[in-house]
Amino acid sequence: MIRKRIVWMIVLALMLSLTAVASAQDEAVATGLNSPRQLAFDSDGTLYIAEAGSGGDRDVEGTYGPAKGGDTAQVSIVSPAGEQSVLIDNLSSMDAGFGQIEGVMALHVTEDSYWVVFGLGPKELQDGQYASALVQYNRETLAVEQVIDLAAFETENNPDQVEELVSNPSDIAVDANATVYIADASANAVFSWTADDGVQVFAAWPPVEGEPAAVPTSVSVGPDGDIYVGFLSGFPFPTEGARIERYSADGELQETYAGLTLVTDILVTAEGTLYAVEFAGGFGDQGYTPASGRVVMVTADGIEAVAEGLNFPYGIAQNADGQLFVSVESYGVPADSGQVIMVGGM
Repeated sequence: MIRKRIVWMIVLALMLSLTAVASAQDEAVATGLNSPRQLAFDSDGTLYIAEAGSGGDRDVEGTYGPAKGGDTAQVSIVSPAGEQSVLIDNLSSMDAGFGQIEGVMALHVTEDSYWVVFGLGPKELQDGQYASALVQYNRETLAVEQVIDLAAFETENNPDQVEELVSNPSDIAVDANATVYIADASANAVFSWTADDGVQVFAAWPPVEGEPAAVPTSVSVGPDGDIYVGFLSGFPFPTEGARIERYSADGELQETYAGLTLVTDILVTAEGTLYAVEFAGGFGDQGYTPASGRVVMVTADGIEAVAEGLNFPYGIAQNADGQLFVSVESYGVPADSGQVIMVGGM
């Protein structure tokens, strides 16, 4: 089997679950979400939520076959006063079957722009729709200022040197010098982007024969400028088979934090504390184990649980008061079931 298709099946397996377990309603700060992914806070305390959506009614051709497309992805916000609303709607969403939803994956907020990461989408997009791209929106007008085509970069460069050329960006981080880093799970790479140099390969992970194909799902920048990369476990998803790698800004590997499971997001705080979201605690005949996800604090000495028993958590963010928030109910649940909950902090 071609390895990129294996990677696709790894991601597809994330959607399989027979049971949906509700998160604690009294902790929810946002509800009614569809496939919530990564989170971000603005300097004024506004919470931004990337929603991959619920696909749609259009018959489309996906990367690996027929799918359903629509414009149900969006960026939602929760104001400092707790008011939930939609910031950008009618964005591309694709349902590839078995609950596999692709759309808006992550975002980054600056004083003048919203940088939005789009994952996989239909091969033929509607006008004004985006997939496998990083799109910069003007913060005041919401007009598109530029589109960084990551699928084109993957096709031209193929950083992991495998046969199939697929780009599925999943996270974004920006350092103090305004260098943008993008984790691309299907390209098996983290890209960097600057206005002067465009897209470059920061790091890539070619497959190693006979080893599980863990893929990069998340990226964060530490207060010292180091780049942290979180990896999803490779099939057959062994417990404690995932990791986080820390790199210097020039791309030299500094440290590896092992013993994690199914990492979908990471966060390095201003104080240098490293957190990770583990999507689930195990995988069996019925798919991933419901209500087994957790948020953990990671140090050189080990892993400490911050919140446990979460149902398919995905993204994490911290507000100015040090409180941690995580998106939950991100896969395999009915429409409008996604939430963001507060899980503690320090």
